[in-house]
Amino acid sequence: MDSYKGSQFNLFIPVDDSEEEYLIFNTLLGSEVVVDKHLAALIERGRSSKGPSSQSLSPSDRSNLEQLRELGIIVDEYVDEERELEYWFQRIKFDTSILAVTILPTLACNLRCSYCLQDDLKATDLSMDQETCLLVAAWVQKKMEEIRPRILNIVYYGGEPLLRLPTIYNLSRTLHEAALAKGITLEIQIVTNGVLLTEELVDSLLPLGLSGIKITLDGDEEAHNRKRPFKGGGGSFTQILNNLIRISGRVPVRIGGNFDEENKTSIPALLDRLLRAGLQDKIEQVHFKPIFTSLARRKKNLAGGLCQICTFSEVSPKDILWLRKEIEIRGFKPNQGIALGPCSVFREHSYTIDPGGRIYKCGGFAGIEEFAVGDIRTETFNYRMTEFMTADIWKQCRGCAYIPLCGGGCRYSAFLKGGDFLKPACERRYFEQVAIPLIREEYVRSFG
Repeated sequence: MDSYKGSQFNLFIPVDDSEEEYLIFNTLLGSEVVVDKHLAALIERGRSSKGPSSQSLSPSDRSNLEQLRELGIIVDEYVDEERELEYWFQRIKFDTSILAVTILPTLACNLRCSYCLQDDLKATDLSMDQETCLLVAAWVQKKMEEIRPRILNIVYYGGEPLLRLPTIYNLSRTLHEAALAKGITLEIQIVTNGVLLTEELVDSLLPLGLSGIKITLDGDEEAHNRKRPFKGGGGSFTQILNNLIRISGRVPVRIGGNFDEENKTSIPALLDRLLRAGLQDKIEQVHFKPIFTSLARRKKNLAGGLCQICTFSEVSPKDILWLRKEIEIRGFKPNQGIALGPCSVFREHSYTIDPGGRIYKCGGFAGIEEFAVGDIRTETFNYRMTEFMTADIWKQCRGCAYIPLCGGGCRYSAFLKGGDFLKPACERRYFEQVAIPLIREEYVRSFG
């Protein structure tokens, strides 16, 4: 083989403390392979200088390296991996196979969560009226006609989206008919607190494309009720759990939750409660994310819509790993993979529409009008769209092996932390302290 070099996207992870074997994970291709320390040194040697030629390698080494080249662990000396990365990002950015639209039927809610970031929202445009509903349906249909996606992915979010059931039903019926006529698969997902979830709702939406529901539970009954009480007082846990039990098995369900120092120790008791309810095989995934107090305080001064910050930079890695283990030992499935991104904000055909019909690239910005990229009533997008789609944040992080996993980090987190959504929001600490141990644990569990 000709001269080679190790890929800049390789992570070398010792399989155990002896460091006799290394698990190599390539972040661009997702390739994994275990090699001995001799082969690892050859790969690193080709990474640090001009790679050795075939004359300096034994037949066995040449054979092994050839297999590693097929996995992308090594590449030919002439390959410019920065160009490979740019091409990879461009394919993601302009992919037309999926049209993804998150729709906020309302920003109103029937709970008063202690960490909610929406309390300061203005009362205008809190819920989508019938006229706007019709315009949203027409806008999505026009996009379907323009790009001809293979899949139309609709996510109903809020606020609490089930407070506007007529809007959800009308949009779902209209878009189902339009997708069916064009041979497009409609996938509908709902993110809900679960209070208004019913069997009738699920059974009505299943024929229209309902493919999943995410429900939020913040610990056991006592902890959850402290975090997520009804607006009028009283705990919401029992009603949500009963609704979950009733609809389980009808549609894929994911459990999401939020934690901080106050409620994190109650999560194992929640998992035990779900086990006693017979839900082990009826819940598709369980995942808990941290409540970012410092970032939330900054958001309180804004009019943002979604209670979501896609970053792990402030959370203890030990908490993430501990919670994942608690989920796994009870037979539930944690979230899969290690990537935070690149998230949908990098994709041209991914949008969030607020109750008033304004369009955003990132749901975190919903409600902050200066970050709207357009409106369903206009034909074109504004300059914000240009900024989002030409930012290419990853170019500011050249040389980092984690770029394919985060794409430069969460745009909303970057805005909250530094006031500039066009700057990187580094998640390297998360990958080094959480993702790498998870990769090693998954290998040991499967092959160790």
